[in-house]
Amino acid sequence: MSAQTDQGFEWGFAYDDEFHFMMHLDGDNIQIDEEIYIELHDPLPVIPDSMDNWTDIPWQTVYVFYANGTELGIEVLAFVAMYNVYLPIGNWELLSTLAQNTHEVENFTLDTEDPFFWGYSWEDDNWERSDDGATIYSNYTLQVHVAYLKLDGYLTHYSVDSYNTTTLEKTGEITLERLDIEQYSDTTAPSIDHPFDIEYPIGQFGNNITWHATDDYPSSYEILLDGTLNRSGLWNSTGEAITIVIDGLSLGEYNYTLVVYDIRGNSDSDEVMVTVHTQIVTIVDGFLNPWLYAIILTGVATIAIVIVLFLRRR
Repeated sequence: MSAQTDQGFEWGFAYDDEFHFMMHLDGDNIQIDEEIYIELHDPLPVIPDSMDNWTDIPWQTVYVFYANGTELGIEVLAFVAMYNVYLPIGNWELLSTLAQNTHEVENFTLDTEDPFFWGYSWEDDNWERSDDGATIYSNYTLQVHVAYLKLDGYLTHYSVDSYNTTTLEKTGEITLERLDIEQYSDTTAPSIDHPFDIEYPIGQFGNNITWHATDDYPSSYEILLDGTLNRSGLWNSTGEAITIVIDGLSLGEYNYTLVVYDIRGNSDSDEVMVTVHTQIVTIVDGFLNPWLYAIILTGVATIAIVIVLFLRRR
């Protein structure tokens, strides 16, 4: 990592970090589906304190290997439509400005709204193609999309689709997808079980609500009491019990809501109603509550004994 520049930039990874990708190439006389690794062998360059142009962004040569350790050959040329493998982090707004002001391709658009990814796309239908390097036999259209992870600035996605401009026939495709970052693109919401609503008499202790939430990438939770944040914390593992004690409440009805979030920000919620009531003697189906019935019988028996003793003394 590096110190921030005057513009707020810094490197978000170390030069000896290794990044794992799945590469797909499909074109004339070539088809590859392989895992590859991209890494630096030299320290990261110093970021200038002031950058006014995209070309001011420093870079260092990267090395690309197949999983078996073999370096890529001519197929590495498939990445020429990408400006940078990595970018400094800390000021994505300025990077957007630099990219917008200095690009030299047609139909350039930025993708900046995602909380975890920053990228750009462009499409140009004026590219020329030749098999022998001399004779130009067709024009073709390139559609390119590139994305980076905002947390470290490293490439996450690169794709190129090429089409014959005249026939619109697809002539090739290239994709590079970074592995082991699924938690940042995950779109599946967590799931929470639903405990029963709770009633208890005022003054009773030992009451609580326990939820269990599941997700592949858990992150945090919030517990709201009647819509107001009551507690928050880390949600460390899927299936983890999240418990809150609900003793000491006054008479009334209360809404406890659990909201859980995964790393991406997907969420789910569940509500449990808690009612605190007075201790009331109840009659069920025309009969007294069994405990109360026993107390009454005990009382009657005691009174009878007192009366008998009183009469004997007379």
